[in-house]
Amino acid sequence: MIARDQSKDVILLDEPYLRMSHSPADRLIQLQWNGHARSEEYRKGLDLAVEMVAKHDVLFWLADLRAMTVILQSDEKWSQEVWFPTLFRTGLEKMAIIQSADYFNQTSVQRSFTAVNGKLTFKVAWFPAAAEAMDWLFRKEAVSA
Repeated sequence: MIARDQSKDVILLDEPYLRMSHSPADRLIQLQWNGHARSEEYRKGLDLAVEMVAKHDVLFWLADLRAMTVILQSDEKWSQEVWFPTLFRTGLEKMAIIQSADYFNQTSVQRSFTAVNGKLTFKVAWFPAAAEAMDWLFRKEAVSA
């Protein structure tokens, strides 16, 4: 596993439904969702995250959804029509997703990524745990000559 110095991470949001941090040195944003986020909380969290990605030239996103529950259909639609297009205008390179244990969250997130497939401007991969996600995020891609 890639070792990261987290001592300089900046906490952007620390609420019962979401803990968000930014590592300027690693150009990383981390969102750790917890339980159910009401519509305004879900949108506030995602809007703040995309604002930070743009403002701080973040390249890597770790979405920890393990403890997240259902996403409302109206929020799913909003993310596809409003939020993703905004994220696509940033310089984000990779998003690692640690999948939720909640079936309804899994299907909602999968539907959202299916809806924007072909429009993605960054790589996305799914993981069962944080260690593998971090390794993938920071692994340098082999460049062929």
